[in-house]
Amino acid sequence: MSFEIPPSLGIHGNADIAKDILSRIWGKRGVFTCTVGNTMTSTIPGISDAGDTPELTLFTPAADAEMLVLGKTVCMKGIPINPGGIPTPATLTMAALQLSGMPLYIVDGGTKIKPNLPCFDVEGKYGESILTGKAVKNVRRSFELGKILGEMLSKTYDFVVVSESCAGGTTTALAVMMAMGVVKENLVSSSSPNNPKELKTKVVNDALAAAKIKIGSLAKDPLKAIECVGDPMMPANIGMMIGAAKRVPVIVGGGTQMAAVIAAAIALDPSIIGNITQGTTRWLVNDPNSDIRKIMASVHPDIPIVYVNMDYSESPYEGLQAYEWGYIKEGVGCGGSSVAAIAQSAGTITCKTLLDKVHEIYEKLLDL
Repeated sequence: MSFEIPPSLGIHGNADIAKDILSRIWGKRGVFTCTVGNTMTSTIPGISDAGDTPELTLFTPAADAEMLVLGKTVCMKGIPINPGGIPTPATLTMAALQLSGMPLYIVDGGTKIKPNLPCFDVEGKYGESILTGKAVKNVRRSFELGKILGEMLSKTYDFVVVSESCAGGTTTALAVMMAMGVVKENLVSSSSPNNPKELKTKVVNDALAAAKIKIGSLAKDPLKAIECVGDPMMPANIGMMIGAAKRVPVIVGGGTQMAAVIAAAIALDPSIIGNITQGTTRWLVNDPNSDIRKIMASVHPDIPIVYVNMDYSESPYEGLQAYEWGYIKEGVGCGGSSVAAIAQSAGTITCKTLLDKVHEIYEKLLDL
């Protein structure tokens, strides 16, 4: 009997592997993790829209984590928003987790602004600007502890979702993927429809020059690439993926940012191929200003993309409609958690039930 994909989900890439993974986690018990990290790269003016000002981008990961766990922010007033008042994608993640009842853990990959809640600690330090060429300390230690955490979770749950909140992370992802030779051009996304491609490309080229890295020269040493031009979310998540995927399927929740994490993980341990899928959103897969399909094809043809067909065009709220106009698209594991919720519920959770829940959460947050 072949596995049928429900209309709420779509697949790009190797459909056989995607269906195999989905069939193995269908109706099974998953766990959601979100690794938060700060990189000072996010404070370069114009690089990140994940916060109302460059300085506020440092609060976004902690605020996102607090939103998921506490239902409100403690480290800052209000909710994490983009310029223009568009709400954090954590609103969709919250909907997926609340509907599915999936347990949630926050991993502190290395933050300057700490979330006010208990986190798994992988001894990471917050990242410096990649323009220093020495971006992340303690990379190998964070990687090893992440691996142990992935192994621990895989003994208790049938599948693991690995995700992130790290402002400035598409720029660090581009730098790491260029250092590894996965991409040779800027194909990464942005939380704004006006993707600052030229600025990101210039910052990445300057960072690679500062670290004395040629494109592709660190194909076999992704952890070195992260030390030089990455961010602290990466080593923890790479370790967790490898640790968990030896035993259970892993949904890597995120877009072009997490493509760098997948590329690094399979460079370090190719045996996990077949147990990993990327979980993201229709908004990201169809983004005209980035190309996750092309990136993932060059990462590896056997890492499929499973995406949730969320559509906010009929929403009564302009802040949510903005997702249809090219804002946000992905983040805080909103795509991966939605795919996981649909799978864990064996398809009883749908895009419609998710949307209704998002409205309920958004109304509470706005205190309408």
